[in-house]
Amino acid sequence: MQKPLVALLLAALLAGTAAAEPMELLTPPAIPPSSADDAPLVVAGDGAPNGAPGPRLLVSVDYVLWWLREGRMPATLTTSPQTSHGLPGQPGTQILYGDDRLETRHGDRFNGIRPTLAYWFDDAETVGVEGNAFFLERDSTHFKAISDGGTLLARVYENPDGSPASAVIGGDAPAGPRTGGFVGYTRVELFGEEANLVAPLFVGDGFRLEALAGARFLQMRDRTDLTATGRTLPDQTTLFGLEDHYRTYNAYYGGQVGLRGELTCGRWFVNLRGEVGLGGNVEEVRAFGSSLYQTPTERLVTPTGLTVQASNTGTFDRTALNMVSETGLNVGYRLTDHVRVSGGYTFLLWDSPLRSADQIDVVINTHPGTAPARPAIPFKEDLFWAQGLNVGVEFSW
Repeated sequence: MQKPLVALLLAALLAGTAAAEPMELLTPPAIPPSSADDAPLVVAGDGAPNGAPGPRLLVSVDYVLWWLREGRMPATLTTSPQTSHGLPGQPGTQILYGDDRLETRHGDRFNGIRPTLAYWFDDAETVGVEGNAFFLERDSTHFKAISDGGTLLARVYENPDGSPASAVIGGDAPAGPRTGGFVGYTRVELFGEEANLVAPLFVGDGFRLEALAGARFLQMRDRTDLTATGRTLPDQTTLFGLEDHYRTYNAYYGGQVGLRGELTCGRWFVNLRGEVGLGGNVEEVRAFGSSLYQTPTERLVTPTGLTVQASNTGTFDRTALNMVSETGLNVGYRLTDHVRVSGGYTFLLWDSPLRSADQIDVVINTHPGTAPARPAIPFKEDLFWAQGLNVGVEFSW
């Protein structure tokens, strides 16, 4: 009995050993080391650590809400008692239009867009190029005054000796009482472009500093229109008209250098940018005017106004050395590896462009052909700035 029992035990042991061997096939295989394809994506601005390539193309667009510095207007229109003839310094004379900077109809606010395109020439982000442009809507100022003859309205100017003078356009004029009206209108347009080479100066943990070098173009168009009309009283059969128009055109072409730094903390980032440039501003001033005298039997138009005479009628140009600088601060958040959103503030400074109303020469020599030849084109410059807010989105690949 013992031998069969031992034989059965040996048979069971061998069978169990044979059955256990296939269980080794169920053991999961070892996980191989991760490949380069499984590495996390390198996001824009983070550089390319450990040789991993970062995105090379960046596209962004910002909505901008900027405020532009107001243009100046010399004292242009006055009112006073009839006996004071609207002359500055005389009893009761008040300036109705000018002698100040003029606010635009939308509170000096200008809406616009600013697209940007950037590209790195290599995966290591050692050299890149970027360009951007901004486009703002144009805005204007508008002033209107009307007299039925009871209120005096006068365009004011100066004689060559500095004494005040006036041209009455409503009220008791030298030729008799008249109705009168005046409209003052100005408008400004601004846009610009820039292109820069970009190279990193320092790349560290959560911080990046880049050098910028390139070129900038700015253009500003400005206009001023001064229009006055009136009719003789009481029959109103004779019509008078007086117009002065000024246009300025600024085209700045310059080189620039700058720095840009960005600090990141998780998905949040802050960047600061500053640029300064020097270049030539191509300046053009155009002045033209007209005077109208019309009766039921006659119409006479002459190509001069009040502050636009033969001495300053036409187109005048020059090129001047200008400086332009820009500073910007943005705070943003990374939504994905390829999308960031941000908002910030920009300040643009242009040291000496021309504005149209600054080209009004209020000194008038009423004796043509004698010295001095006034009015003239003064090429008077003004410090100009544009500043405001921006919000945008950036895509990178």
